[in-house]
Amino acid sequence: MTTGNKLRPATMRDMALMTLLGTIWGSSFFFIKVAVADIPPLTIATGRVGLAALLLYLFIRLRGRSLPRDPAIWRWLVPIGIMNSALPFFLIGLAEQTIDSNLAALLMSAGPIWALIIAHFLTTDDRFTLYKTLGIAIGFGGVVIILGPMVMAGASGTLFGAAVLVLANICYVTSGVLVRRVQGVSSDVFGAAVSIAGFSVILPFSIVIDQPWTLTPDWGPIGSVLYLGIVATAFAAIIRFKLLMEVGATFFSQIGYIITISGVLIGAALLSEPITANMIAGMILIFFGIYVSQRKSKNSSK
Repeated sequence: MTTGNKLRPATMRDMALMTLLGTIWGSSFFFIKVAVADIPPLTIATGRVGLAALLLYLFIRLRGRSLPRDPAIWRWLVPIGIMNSALPFFLIGLAEQTIDSNLAALLMSAGPIWALIIAHFLTTDDRFTLYKTLGIAIGFGGVVIILGPMVMAGASGTLFGAAVLVLANICYVTSGVLVRRVQGVSSDVFGAAVSIAGFSVILPFSIVIDQPWTLTPDWGPIGSVLYLGIVATAFAAIIRFKLLMEVGATFFSQIGYIITISGVLIGAALLSEPITANMIAGMILIFFGIYVSQRKSKNSSK
């Protein structure tokens, strides 16, 4: 096994797929908010991943494909399944028990900032530069502007939700790094395998802790979990891994802008969640910080 696949230049079709995927993921914050009204976050994540695992497995079987048999590949697929779906899905649901869906979408936009920090400590060729350091500082400034007034007003749940979303972001960043370790697996088989791995890990926790058979949710939360599993996880997984494996993480990182804007607007339109001046200013700073961090110094050869 090598360390990754050869990437190709992005096309307009890739941009269209990323826009569609960003909108789907942006809408998922709304559906998570609806679901957590009646269903615990752990069971939401379990149902979401389990449904996606079933559909993706049936999909690859209908195409005449099967799951990888090489144990060396599963050494990467299991942690990716945990970090890409099971754990962050649970954490986002946990956060949305205490914060609005549009705020969750907004705070998740800081993912690239966390990616810069993690890359500095886990790699030898992606260290802090002047622009990266400045971008991180600007991005954090945006987060402070968003959360500051809420924390000062005594909204302790907001601070807890924000901290949980930081962990979810770290999970996604880590899984994105691990994805490049797998070679020779098609995007649809990859999506099925990591979903099955994630479901296998999270299911026992849901059974023991939540005892989901005792729950009596309304149809709204049930429908939301179905949407999250079928559209926002199964369908989205095929697109995500296709883009990551064929075009790369640098191009894919731009999806954060689409997710944030669609998530904020959907929350405001469907749940009447407020969009404050602080949120707008903070979002602009986060986006600007990401832009600055991606600039190259004049004497850089990269």
